[in-house]
Amino acid sequence: MLHEFDQVRKGEMFILLSALLWSFFPVITILTFSGVSPLFSAALSPLFAALFFAFRLTWRKEWACLGRRKAWKDILLTSLFIGVILHGLFFLALKITSAGNAAIMGLMEVFFSFFILGLLLKHEPLNRRHILGGACMLTGAAIILLPGVSQWRLGDLLVVVATIFAPFGNRFAQRARVLVSSDCIMFCRSLLSGIILFLLVLWLEPLPSRESFFSSLGFLVVNGILLFGLSKILWLEGIHRIPITKAISLGSIAPALTLIIAFFVLGEPIFFSQILGLLPIIAGIYFLTHAGRKIEIPLSEGSA
Repeated sequence: MLHEFDQVRKGEMFILLSALLWSFFPVITILTFSGVSPLFSAALSPLFAALFFAFRLTWRKEWACLGRRKAWKDILLTSLFIGVILHGLFFLALKITSAGNAAIMGLMEVFFSFFILGLLLKHEPLNRRHILGGACMLTGAAIILLPGVSQWRLGDLLVVVATIFAPFGNRFAQRARVLVSSDCIMFCRSLLSGIILFLLVLWLEPLPSRESFFSSLGFLVVNGILLFGLSKILWLEGIHRIPITKAISLGSIAPALTLIIAFFVLGEPIFFSQILGLLPIIAGIYFLTHAGRKIEIPLSEGSA
């Protein structure tokens, strides 16, 4: 019992550290756009992460884990849902919305996690507090999305659409983690998604000039190694120890940190509508995560 308690606390710590690092993601990603396109940034960031995980696999002597074929289906599916679709849409969204708005709208992942993992996949029936929490989160999203129609509102909508795919990807990754290490999952996911997105770059747009590429190189490396690398290791190790929905709820501190970072680094003002929309979203997270027994996904069935 004490060992189980320690593992839960360790999982919570991993998630909080991951959220701290990930709060820099919207800001660093926007900085990469000074020289390269969103799609190019979305492709190069995971490829740098793949180099980071290749080093870790070599150092830990874990390359043999790639031979565990039972994990490949889940790795391929998490690569598709998170590495390609979610991250691809998020990078495109950050071109036409602010870092703060993207971070706040990303909290809709909590809403979709509970309703998809609970309602669609039948892990737990919804109760009144779940419904109230969902209504609060939808209200907060509407406060930010609805005032006027402009290009940056489309960016917010893209973030919301992206978060729909997160619960599926997390479920498959958590299940793969039972069979292989986090480094193995992230190496494969980073490499596969990076290659797919880079092929889309070659098909859809011209490559950046040498000068433009090098002007963004430092930010791309930081995105790859620290954010797509270290923070994702912490995330996978976290959801290996605690339920996905609890992990996402703990990680909801990231948007507030992003607002502060974007204010100081990018000079983005903090708008009243952002604060007003964030309040019901936080209330919704509270109702969802305190609605009786939380959704527990056994590690033998989970994802990442």
